[in-house]
Amino acid sequence: MTVKINVKKELGIAKAFEVKESNRNIRATWELQKLMVNLSLMQNQADSNSPEEFEGLIDQMLDVQEKVINYVVDILKLSEAQADKVEELEFNETIALATRISSELLHIETTEATAEDMGLEA
Repeated sequence: MTVKINVKKELGIAKAFEVKESNRNIRATWELQKLMVNLSLMQNQADSNSPEEFEGLIDQMLDVQEKVINYVVDILKLSEAQADKVEELEFNETIALATRISSELLHIETTEATAEDMGLEA
């Protein structure tokens, strides 16, 4: 089976990409999810007073950035010119795009968390 992924908003590419729900793509998607969870855990546990831990967090962020960009490029099988467009996105835009692609591949419907969902309202 394939999933059609539209990236016109993010990359300005009008043609939707057909992405196979292959083991390779699903495995890459689970690896991306695991990477994001590990980053979140590391950010929550990092001691900002420890230079070693802060440096480790920066190394992790660089690794995440590279892997997220590679995920988008590889999953969509982007050309070099199209991949350059990913490089020009802001980091949060790239994370959002990768998250959307992974959600679509896994058939997970995402919704914005409300303030109540995050425990900010009673």
